Amino acid sequence: MERRFWNEAIETLPREELRELQWKKLRKQMRYIYYHSAFYRQQFQALGIHPDGIKDIEEFRQLPTFLDKERDRLTQERTRQEQGHPFGEYLCTPLQNVRAISTTSGTTGMPVFEAFTEHDINVQNEVGARAFWREGVRPGDGVIHGFGLSMWLAGISPLRCLQYMGALGIPVGAEGGTERFLQFAQLTRPKHMMVTPSFAEYLIRKAPEIAGIEVKELGLQTIHGAAEPGAGIPETRKKIQDAYGAKLYDCTGGIWGLFGISCDVEPYQGMHMVGEDYLFMDLVDPETKKPVDMSGPRATGEWVLTALEWEAAPAFRYASADIIEVINEPCVCGMPGLRMRYLGRADDLLIVKGVNVYPIAIKGVIDGFYPRVTSEMRIVLDERPPRVVPPLKITIEHGPDVMERDLDGLKTEIEEAVSARLKIRPAVTLVPPNTLPKDPTKKAKLIEKRY
Repeated sequence: MERRFWNEAIETLPREELRELQWKKLRKQMRYIYYHSAFYRQQFQALGIHPDGIKDIEEFRQLPTFLDKERDRLTQERTRQEQGHPFGEYLCTPLQNVRAISTTSGTTGMPVFEAFTEHDINVQNEVGARAFWREGVRPGDGVIHGFGLSMWLAGISPLRCLQYMGALGIPVGAEGGTERFLQFAQLTRPKHMMVTPSFAEYLIRKAPEIAGIEVKELGLQTIHGAAEPGAGIPETRKKIQDAYGAKLYDCTGGIWGLFGISCDVEPYQGMHMVGEDYLFMDLVDPETKKPVDMSGPRATGEWVLTALEWEAAPAFRYASADIIEVINEPCVCGMPGLRMRYLGRADDLLIVKGVNVYPIAIKGVIDGFYPRVTSEMRIVLDERPPRVVPPLKITIEHGPDVMERDLDGLKTEIEEAVSARLKIRPAVTLVPPNTLPKDPTKKAKLIEKRY
């Protein structure tokens, strides 16, 4: 009988034993960053504490956040200017030990660099293999890669992981273009595909036009959706799974030991975290940065990450700006461990007449109107968020088969659906298909800034 887990001993570790392992690694990691990074040492000293003075995990949770993306970007700018490398002041290893590099796209256009030692690559391979195994990838399976290959974290890293576990990564990449991607999918007949959910949606529309086929004819068994929200939105999940006849898995992670993967139970149950022996995950209030009580069955807050074994430039009390829900309740799938649902980014929050709403929630409602709409939409902001002067403006591409006489009715239906679900009444503008620009190599763009 085939095993359920890549690493059963760790992935089924009882919660109490996992907590003990995390604390053992955390004590060692705190000393490591204190003595190997002047940046982290100064953070501790400014608080008047030494790592050895922190007695347990709950005391550790009372520490303030040490890093966020903006501070990360600033430290990387300083090391570029002063030390000649882009890895930031919290790099804890000599440059000659850095074996790999990648970037995240960032929200300002300036990339945030990530560094890996050989050990870090092995950590990433291990947790990635746990996730891929759960979604059905096996040695010898073909996996076509449709994330951006050019330096992005989701580029070379998962290909290394697939090779580590004995699978065949097919490195087409989003930069290869839609025609080439579909051509290679038809030629190599992979069992699995890894793409952003928005690219999966884009292929649904483009495959008949470019390749003369429906995406279901690709014969895929699973789709690994990551790098953006979508795979966890019920309406988007249904749209993609119905079109491909394949199972869609929602995934997060790829750095510091962070990796989460959804299970195969419907409705969507969130993502199971598979690398908690390498990464401690915490929640804080996004405004006060105070710890959130996580002892109950569910808790919501800003995700704070701390690497437990990372050597190169480890996260420590890293405030991600991602707002998530942590689920401690057992999953109906029977898989153990913590689960999480992605709710949105703190800096994407919109407040309309006192109602808090995230863009991905709006997209979920609109995707429920497919195929009368395409997957492309923009929330138009005339002023800097979070507060929005009502009504909230949304531009949406209608589907190619919608007649002009039906547009007013569709517009009204969408506005009423958003109002019923999210308690805000938007002003919808419908535009023809292919009006809104789409770059398949990048994450889906939901906001159009006019300020």
